[in-house]
Amino acid sequence: MPALSPAEGPDLALDGLRVIDLSQGIAGPFCTKLLADFGAEVIKVELADGRDVARSLGPFPDDIPHPDRSGLFVHLNTNKKSLTLDITTQSGRVVLRKLLAKADVLVESYPPGYLRDLELGHDALKDGFPNLVYCSITPFGQTGPYRDFKGNSLTCMALSGLMYVTGDPDKEPLSTGGEAAEWFAGLAAWVAVLAAVEQRARSGRGDYIDVSMLESLGAADEYNTALYSFTGAIRKRFYSRHQLPVYPMEIYPCRDGRIVVVPGGTGFPTSMALLLEQPELEQNPLFQNPWLRMVRWQEFEEILRPYLMEHDWEDLLTRAQELRMPFSPVLDPQQLLENQHLKERGFFQDIDQPELGRITMTGPPFRMSETPGRTGPAPLLDEHGQEVLLELGYDRQDTVILRERGIT
Repeated sequence: MPALSPAEGPDLALDGLRVIDLSQGIAGPFCTKLLADFGAEVIKVELADGRDVARSLGPFPDDIPHPDRSGLFVHLNTNKKSLTLDITTQSGRVVLRKLLAKADVLVESYPPGYLRDLELGHDALKDGFPNLVYCSITPFGQTGPYRDFKGNSLTCMALSGLMYVTGDPDKEPLSTGGEAAEWFAGLAAWVAVLAAVEQRARSGRGDYIDVSMLESLGAADEYNTALYSFTGAIRKRFYSRHQLPVYPMEIYPCRDGRIVVVPGGTGFPTSMALLLEQPELEQNPLFQNPWLRMVRWQEFEEILRPYLMEHDWEDLLTRAQELRMPFSPVLDPQQLLENQHLKERGFFQDIDQPELGRITMTGPPFRMSETPGRTGPAPLLDEHGQEVLLELGYDRQDTVILRERGIT
């Protein structure tokens, strides 16, 4: 299917795929961002009187809110096109159906039943658009007792069980930083869309995808569910440590920050003793016996902590890696942007973003040798509205009428 404008540069993996993005927030836009960054033509449809909530969340330069200057929105909507459209009106739904007639994928994040009531749900569209891949992303899915509940990433973090095992054993459960359920759901939706598109290439039929943020995060459960299913045991919170008998797997302070200390296999006694520049410690029972180390961890840390506080993280990282122990510093945002490894891999890329100028963004999370991704700006609100309408067959007078009536 022809794109509204040809992609520049080398062929991209998803060239020719057209996606209508009716989603807001993080999960849906992250899914469609990944599609757009690898070549799909993504048309972001925002309500004429209710733009994507991410445009109001920032961060903003100088803390001055502006719909086209939100860092979150820009990050989540690179390489997309923007069209405002009031789908609550009959005329707006006509426009949307014209878009879907030339589309491969629809991604939406409205509450269950909302689009159904507008005759835009999957059941209403599947006969008219049998080839359409239709993806819905909600906190709890389209079915079940919780389907109509309100929810967000924090809600799902609690319900998934991951919060129960995060934090100190004698304190309340903790959430992770950021919006983990949103990002996991976005990745799940992205993979599901690609799978459905591949299936359609073989069968000629579209598919309906029901993504639950709760289940996307729950699927990332390391082994809590299996532990209970197999043994009846409930894993307890245990500081920031891993539960496997490989202690220390912990975050510790060092002279200029914090560093993650990880043993690194069966050579721990020798490797750790050499790192601490005390080879005689290799024979210490705390170094030889991982279970003893777990039980008498305070004694072990009386040896470890003073040494770490005398050294910078870069020195510790280099020496630990030489000894095949996967240490890692805990980087702040400035250190992350200055990290030489990520720089050499080209992870951070500069783009010219309207209203913001030259800014640094994260690039794709993976590399493809023959069809690399692209780095481009996020759209201004309704930046491509007239272009899209003209491509659908409306003339310029039609676009003026639609704008005057508040449809676009």
